[in-house]
Amino acid sequence: MNSLFKRALLWTAGFFIWICFSAWIFVQVEYSDVDEYEQKYQLLHSLYNSMAYKFNITIEEFNNFSKTAHDALSVPKLQWSYSTSFDFVFQTVTTIGYGYITPQTSKGKILCIFVALVGIPITMLALKSIGELIVVCVNSSITNLEKKILRRQEVKKVQVKSAVVLFSLMVIFVMVFALLLVNSTDMTLVQCVYFWFVTYTTIGFGDYVPGKIPQSIQRLSFNSSANHANKPTKSSQEFDVPVYVTIFYLLFCMLGFCVVSSVLNSIVAALEVEGHRPWCSGCDSRNILNHDDGNQLSAVHNDMGVANLNTESSPSVNENVISLSFTETTKD
Repeated sequence: MNSLFKRALLWTAGFFIWICFSAWIFVQVEYSDVDEYEQKYQLLHSLYNSMAYKFNITIEEFNNFSKTAHDALSVPKLQWSYSTSFDFVFQTVTTIGYGYITPQTSKGKILCIFVALVGIPITMLALKSIGELIVVCVNSSITNLEKKILRRQEVKKVQVKSAVVLFSLMVIFVMVFALLLVNSTDMTLVQCVYFWFVTYTTIGFGDYVPGKIPQSIQRLSFNSSANHANKPTKSSQEFDVPVYVTIFYLLFCMLGFCVVSSVLNSIVAALEVEGHRPWCSGCDSRNILNHDDGNQLSAVHNDMGVANLNTESSPSVNENVISLSFTETTKD
């Protein structure tokens, strides 16, 4: 219990240290002096001044107009076809959650809770089992390679070597499919690599979802032909794709999940192995006699009170601004 408490305390401290350090790094990389909220507010203020000068509208009328325009220009909700529902359930049980598909009704929200409670444990067990199977196969391959080909009697640090091999496999896997995605979309290579990694680790920010979010209305046209030309087709809105394409996409994503899961499992196993090792060669010597590794200890007391000790041992070891409110003072 004491050892378990120390390990929990150690990893918790490492957790908070890593979060604090990573947050500081992101501030150095992503921080900008530009206040986007203030920029948007000033842009809205300038728009109001222009419209008030031309059309003499009040601030309330402008706020209503801007809110209506914002609602009209926002991305429309997807129609709940079977393909869309399949995509939503898949994102739910794998905990990706891009966020562009969400239930709108109360019944749908309750159903989502039920589906998640049942589906997430099943998905976690499936990914964990397949990930562990991949790790075992890689460990066995490394052991056989070093014993049969390299002629080594004892294989050391198998977990660490397995983590390196699986990490390299994950990098190759992500890079190959990122290159395929670059050729089929207008995304850059960095964006594609970022998208696949965020997807396969089930982080799912949703900032990049190629081909999944319908288009928003860009401009208003009273020309019917131009209006229909800019309108997204039904297939792009409802994702009515063939069943075999959906199954292929599911298997493709599951393969990536399993590879990443095996990498995470191997990294955790390597950290646990390294964490159980003593920091110095003599730190754990007092526990040698406590190991159940074939050592036999017997003390025989004779009549003179002398103890004979016999030991046999075997070594093992964004918020958008849509309203504007201000008070103007006028001089009489």
